Amino acid sequence: MKNTLFPTGSSICPRHKQQIVDFNQPCICARQDEKQKPEVIKSIQNSDRDVLKAVLQLYKPINVIGDIGFDLDPCFSTGKFYEDVEYPITKYDKNPTEGYNQVLQNDILNGIPLSDKSVSSIVFDPPFMFGTHGQTKNNIMTKRFTMFDSWDELELMYKKSLQEFYRVLKKGGIVAFKCQDYTDSQTTLTHCYVHNWALEIGFKVEDLFIMAFKGGRVWNSNLTQKHARKYHSYWLILKK
Repeated sequence: MKNTLFPTGSSICPRHKQQIVDFNQPCICARQDEKQKPEVIKSIQNSDRDVLKAVLQLYKPINVIGDIGFDLDPCFSTGKFYEDVEYPITKYDKNPTEGYNQVLQNDILNGIPLSDKSVSSIVFDPPFMFGTHGQTKNNIMTKRFTMFDSWDELELMYKKSLQEFYRVLKKGGIVAFKCQDYTDSQTTLTHCYVHNWALEIGFKVEDLFIMAFKGGRVWNSNLTQKHARKYHSYWLILKK
């Protein structure tokens, strides 16, 4: 029998039994469902800041003063990517930037001057370039960031850092470890090495974020490109 109670093309929402007149517009209950859906935290983010905010949302680390936040950054530099995130409680750098009085001098190769099992979370953004040769010392990126003379130097620093992180972390603590693959005549998949070194030390690789750069990468336009230009870096979330 033809439905004469509602205009042609109308129907009844099976959930709340109210009339739907325009099928191009969702029922009110569908709109309410949209509002109630939790935010999806994606593995790909557009900035380091967004990665750190996602880590705080997902893992909710409690710092030493009882707030959700990070305890330690051993390579703080100027803390550029903490724009919308509270600074870690303890901040170290091999060469602290003038004017950042709360950043203490420490070379991680000499260890971290903290007690065993004393922190719950660490943010680590170490240098990633290696293989000094030719004009690489004059490269803009080299001047801005440290460059290791060789892969062996990078490996030593990364492994030493992971060992210290494991020592100072409480059980269940996390490290947000940023690393970037590097191409200089050949490509080194650094994030794969970090993954394996972390497992060897005893960490569980809990998660992986990819930070996609919007632009601004530096390269020598006089050279013939032989590999894909790296426009991303990785954040491994390691759990003790």
